[in-house]
Amino acid sequence: MAFKKFNPALPAALCGLLLSFAAPARAVFEDIPAGARQLGFGGGGAALQDPLSFWANPALAGTARKFETGGDFLASKRTTQGPASFDAYGLWALIPRMAYGRMGTFSVGGLYRNDGGLVKQKTILFGWGTSNYKRTDAGILDFGANFKILSAAAPGGVSASGLGLDLGASFRPDETHTLGLAILNLNNPSFKLGVAKDNAPRVIKLGVSERREDYTLSLDLSRRSASGGQGGNVSLNPGVEYVWRTERAGQLFSRAGLNLAERASALSAGLGWKHLASEISYGIAVPLTGSVSPAHSLTLALRFGDRDVESEYERLIKQEIKYRKDLVEALDESARRESLLKGELASMKAETDALSARLKETQEQKATVKNEAARLEAVVRRQAAAEAELKAMELKRKADKLNQLRYDFSVDWQGYLKLKGGGAPADVLKGALQRMISQYQDSGIDISQATVELQGLVR
Repeated sequence: MAFKKFNPALPAALCGLLLSFAAPARAVFEDIPAGARQLGFGGGGAALQDPLSFWANPALAGTARKFETGGDFLASKRTTQGPASFDAYGLWALIPRMAYGRMGTFSVGGLYRNDGGLVKQKTILFGWGTSNYKRTDAGILDFGANFKILSAAAPGGVSASGLGLDLGASFRPDETHTLGLAILNLNNPSFKLGVAKDNAPRVIKLGVSERREDYTLSLDLSRRSASGGQGGNVSLNPGVEYVWRTERAGQLFSRAGLNLAERASALSAGLGWKHLASEISYGIAVPLTGSVSPAHSLTLALRFGDRDVESEYERLIKQEIKYRKDLVEALDESARRESLLKGELASMKAETDALSARLKETQEQKATVKNEAARLEAVVRRQAAAEAELKAMELKRKADKLNQLRYDFSVDWQGYLKLKGGGAPADVLKGALQRMISQYQDSGIDISQATVELQGLVR
């Protein structure tokens, strides 16, 4: 009996063929929820101020002003495109930096996803998000971009790699609201695993969020292109979060959300705990159609660079004492010079009066009259110069007083920001702002920051 020659490419082709029929959803690199907080919000993140939101909108990375890092885990039976079965593990870091004279945040992340051994997907992300890129009367506009290295592998040594590009923008009209727009997988990269071929879906996300003292509301609308052998879909993701504050044990968060999408609707919830510079969150999503197989997610985040409040206040007090001492010395010197100038002006006035009297007495002496007139003119010039210098000293003293008021206001404003950053209640913040405004409103300095902040709290 004759045997045909063995073809080594046949197992890989068969694996790809089996892969194309065995997996519930054959799409690759979908926009799965990044972290437990996003899962608890229903999967939305295009306008959510969260450390992991750079996966959903690169522009949101710029809101992080301290170094942050962490890891997350997600196990789910569904993706945003439909039924699936996978585990995903991620690591990330946010690094605020100055680039080309502008502040921004560099984001780096890695994601490993295992679809039940059928496909293994790896993503390495490098991104940049601006911080307060453009300020206008209407609000603050920021932009961001992610560059992704994508790799997918199937059994039998079949693998494919590609590059992905994400673009995003965010707009904050005030301290409470955020609008976000992002396009993920803009270049729609293609991957071929054996006989199976697919494209990472292009996703257009539009989101809005409202962040108050005790709660956060979020709403996302996403449109995905066709992938995995199925047509694209549209999802709507409303979510809410409430903060439970404790005196010493940090902050507790409760979350709820809804994902409304063809083939992927789910009801989600989540819990979180934030204490000092660490935060841990858990999220769960229960499908509304098909088999009830909940998705679970866990996230741990760490923030670095937080300063001790007492030492920060001590540093500010020392700076204030030094500034006040220098200012008092400058005021004393100005007062001394002012006193000397006044004495000199009085002396010159007396001399002017005496010269005027002598000029009248010597009107008949023509030769001496010219000399006295010239001398009188010189004295008048000196008097004018002294008066100008006195006026300049008075203006400088007024400017020093205004500088003192501006500094006092900046110290009070920094104290208010510390109160706000420490999670002080709204009544305490309002009282502090009202005291500041009543103290400085007629001083002639700019206190618009406190006025705008008070208006935001009153709303």
